[in-house]
Amino acid sequence: MSGLKSIFATGLVLASLSGVSAQNFKVDNTHSSVGFKIKHLGIATVTGTFKDFDAKFNFDEKTSSLSIVEATIKVESINTNDAKRDDHLKSKDFFDEDKFPSITFKVSKPVSVKKGEVTKVPGELTIKGVTKPAILNVKYAGIAKDPWGNTKLGFEADTKIKRADFGITWNKTLETGGLLVGEEVDIKIEGEAAASAQ
Repeated sequence: MSGLKSIFATGLVLASLSGVSAQNFKVDNTHSSVGFKIKHLGIATVTGTFKDFDAKFNFDEKTSSLSIVEATIKVESINTNDAKRDDHLKSKDFFDEDKFPSITFKVSKPVSVKKGEVTKVPGELTIKGVTKPAILNVKYAGIAKDPWGNTKLGFEADTKIKRADFGITWNKTLETGGLLVGEEVDIKIEGEAAASAQ
């Protein structure tokens, strides 16, 4: 019986040690950006950013396990350097911000990521109330301490989506037969996250 207790106790210790390096992180907006680009008239590219966003995740440096990713982007914060265009993008023709104020991305299953390598992270992307599977290509840059002793994690991520998949179908046909607004959107994230208690 004592042998069983010893084995059980050892198991608890190992389980405890295995989770020591796991930390919660929260994206630092002052050192991060969420950008996108889309074709215009079929010959040029319009770029933009979202200024208001929040993301948190759990990362275990020892096992390189990324999990519990939750990200939210506020549609109201869209910025393409043209106020009139931004208002149109927030209207019912595009994001319908009054009814659907947020874009979200969630990852429910742990994913193993390696420093300096691109990892495909599957999750669920919700835009305009429509949820679809999406793959985020994540490159983990590493962990460092800032001069004040705070733990920081760096990463880059990108993906490509079809806006029609999320019910954003507004467009205009050009005289040449092309479309005013491109159908695919490239999304690029440059991120730095800080270790947090929650």
